[in-house]
Amino acid sequence: MCQKAFVTIFYISIQIVAVLLQTVPDNGEDAEDESVPLETKECRERERLVASDKDDLYALVDAIIGQTLILQCRFCNEELSDQPKNWFKIDQLGYSEPHEVQLDMNNDNNKNKIQVNHKHSLIINNFQTNDVGFYYCIHFEDQTNKEKFNFLVDIVSPNKSKAIEKGSISDWLEYYEDNFVPINKLFKESAATEFVYLRDYLKIDAELETQWGTAGPCESCGKPKGEGVIKKTGVCRIKLSPYGGNLKNATPAEDYLYKAPALSCRSSRLQQMFPYISNFTFKIPDFIIEDKCTGVCNPDAEGINKGWKVGKGKGFKYKRHFVLKEGSHITIVCPESSLENNVIWRKNGKELKRGDNSNPHVLVDTFNSLYLIEVTVPDKGNYTCQVDDIRMQQTVIFVYGKSKILTSELGRYMTYLGFILFLCSFCYCGGLVITWRKRHLFKNYEELRQENPNITAEEEEKLV
Repeated sequence: MCQKAFVTIFYISIQIVAVLLQTVPDNGEDAEDESVPLETKECRERERLVASDKDDLYALVDAIIGQTLILQCRFCNEELSDQPKNWFKIDQLGYSEPHEVQLDMNNDNNKNKIQVNHKHSLIINNFQTNDVGFYYCIHFEDQTNKEKFNFLVDIVSPNKSKAIEKGSISDWLEYYEDNFVPINKLFKESAATEFVYLRDYLKIDAELETQWGTAGPCESCGKPKGEGVIKKTGVCRIKLSPYGGNLKNATPAEDYLYKAPALSCRSSRLQQMFPYISNFTFKIPDFIIEDKCTGVCNPDAEGINKGWKVGKGKGFKYKRHFVLKEGSHITIVCPESSLENNVIWRKNGKELKRGDNSNPHVLVDTFNSLYLIEVTVPDKGNYTCQVDDIRMQQTVIFVYGKSKILTSELGRYMTYLGFILFLCSFCYCGGLVITWRKRHLFKNYEELRQENPNITAEEEEKLV
């Protein structure tokens, strides 16, 4: 009975140790497995490869329903200007007057649909049909505003096939011959109703061309010197050139064709006005031209850490662990972030809102810093931060109580332990009483010697 009691004591002791050394579950990987919204950044090139004033005035921008669109009020890859700037919008070219873009001013930045960051970039979240229009920013101090940051934004249908062709300039020439030349011939000669209407009634010359984006960095990591690759993406455009003047009774959709420099080959507007023509242009893939270059290896710029960039990496870029005493404080800053970035903090997968005071012990300020104030045991957990679409840091916080002996769990186990100790003491004392009462039954040394007269000295020591 006493042996069973000691086994029970040992088992309960293990349970007590488990309670005192309980660890924090690591559920950050699963909690962070979320889809990242599509985001597009657009800027103007200082050196543009266009000649006409119309093309120079309007930079055509494709937007997809539900995405985040960022329009920069500066030239690509150039430093920020400190001059005050403001954004204006024309809802429909030729039919509405420009008005100042109305910004959302919620304290929670995630609830703002339209906002401007400290670099004067206009950010439109969850892009919708009513966001289509002509956007431009101007310098208040520069009355001439010679630097044009004008964006003509239109909705396009997503290319679900994801077909993209790659190659050198000679490969692009073959791509042009295969995809553009046949359709350009239709624009000039086809007797189909839509082609005739566009060519003879609206008097608009249409021609497919490639609009080249900004060249990316020289990808030289792991490649011999001079064998790096620089890439530039070209998208399909329908260049519009009216030659007969505006139609007097033109509809707003038709009038748009007179003022816009081009249409995307996947434009929703084109699909509504000319579905037959859109069937030819919609399936034309984008083209990525690749040239050799010489550069310095930059893993982050070259997208080697792409798993973090798109939010689908297997882990976080940084991992940290903290063991805090109950009632202590700690401040955690998300690495590689600035006020321009969209920083999201989560606890065990649940997003922590900036400025939310529902939990006075866990706060995120407007500068995206996480504060744990006078932490309690329930504040332990897996805290993660995401910078834009990069899984940046995972921080596991463990909080131990100031006085574990005062916890209800330990008090309950101590009650069990006291009962077992009392039971063992009762058994032990009972054994002593029984042994004392039967002490006459035990043999002394002389009696043992008489029973074993031939015992050796070594056996005698063992016997004793």
